[in-house]
Amino acid sequence: MKHKLKLAAREFYARVLFHTGLHAVVDAVMPRRLTILAGHCVSPSPSSEHLPSEMKIDVHALESILAWFKRRYDVCTIGAGVEKLRQGGGKSLVALSMDDGYRDNHRVMQPMLQKLGVGATVFLESRALDERRVNWSHKFFWILTKLSIAEFIHRYGELCKDERSYHVANQYVTEGREDPVYQFKRLLKYETDPHDRDRVIDLIFAEQGGDETRLADLLYVTWEEARAMQAAGIELGGHTASHAILSKLAPAEAEREIREGRESLKKNLGREIPTFAYPWGRRWDFDDATEAAVTRAGFKTAVTMHAGTNRPDTPPTRLHRLAIDENAKLHLLVAEACGGFALAAKFGLKLSE
Repeated sequence: MKHKLKLAAREFYARVLFHTGLHAVVDAVMPRRLTILAGHCVSPSPSSEHLPSEMKIDVHALESILAWFKRRYDVCTIGAGVEKLRQGGGKSLVALSMDDGYRDNHRVMQPMLQKLGVGATVFLESRALDERRVNWSHKFFWILTKLSIAEFIHRYGELCKDERSYHVANQYVTEGREDPVYQFKRLLKYETDPHDRDRVIDLIFAEQGGDETRLADLLYVTWEEARAMQAAGIELGGHTASHAILSKLAPAEAEREIREGRESLKKNLGREIPTFAYPWGRRWDFDDATEAAVTRAGFKTAVTMHAGTNRPDTPPTRLHRLAIDENAKLHLLVAEACGGFALAAKFGLKLSE
């Protein structure tokens, strides 16, 4: 009930700010800030048809959001936004970022950005481009186009070494839990041995006729396309080599993931890569050692998936972002970007995500 009341208050407050025009007043009185939007795929596109709605946003909806902000804010890349914020003066800033390097970012999003005359930042997993390999989560969603969630869990249980994980996952179906796909994915992500998980997912993927190279070609840009995006004013950033959960890796392995990704981007793009995005991006997906490794690798800024806006005193390797997807609501984005939720927090009303 408490959570529902917060959501209702958040919705009401954001609508009042947006529809009355008070967002402009709040923006003027609150300290200058950088708001970073965070998405993945831009639809419609064949590359994202099998992916869940929280990983997609329609190109027309995204264009509408960016056009609104462009009329009132300085819309730029993350790198440019951080530098402008540091320099001081001018409008508050909004940056669009997209994670992983999906092909629709080049084929669908890039023409829209050029039409609006704005930039964006796209974070690339280097191994997807270097070796045309995909991480386990993409095989997970592809398998669900072939098997029901119950069939998937049953087959996983037959092949995995971790009986506990299978029994927990099976309860999601037998007990009618809400959103068993999400629950199963979260279990695989955080509570199973990653090597055994990858082994089993690979086996099921192969059993169902999966072709990793073909799936990678469907999903990810090539280096040639990445260079075309860069030439069009899109900033390209690092996102590790294979999108691993860095906090789950040994320090040396995490450092290798970070450094390998950056070195590949430098080699193939011909320039320094100052911006990084933590894979998955929640505070439990990276740690202090990870953050230090990001700095040692040569990155100047790093973004998380924790909501909020960024001020000049925000730690540059813990920048906040606002997730956008098919359910993105402009009034909620505006309430955050104008400083409305930060203002409410000053009076003890915590409405931010």
